[in-house]
Amino acid sequence: MQRFNNRTVIVTGGARGMGASHARGFVAEGANVVIADVLEQEGRTLADELGDHAIFCRLDVTNDKDWAATVAAAEDAFGPVSVLVNKAGIVRFGGSPRPSRRPGVS
Repeated sequence: MQRFNNRTVIVTGGARGMGASHARGFVAEGANVVIADVLEQEGRTLADELGDHAIFCRLDVTNDKDWAATVAAAEDAFGPVSVLVNKAGIVRFGGSPRPSRRPGVS
């Protein structure tokens, strides 16, 4: 049974790890998958492996223009997006800001 037959799925962080596993699973269930990631070589390799039901789009999930381009590519290739799987991680080096202390709280 193909539960996602002809559905369009975007998988962020889809080039490797859990994202790639989700992409493979959705294709096995009949979906058309957009592998969206900053890892271009790995993403393109996976899209080639999955065949006609997958494409790769470079997506930095912190960039609005990348999102617009990814959704447009998905719709151009496969039609309206039905499912979004967010597996991308955002890493920023340099530490996180210190929490502010409220007056009177120690």
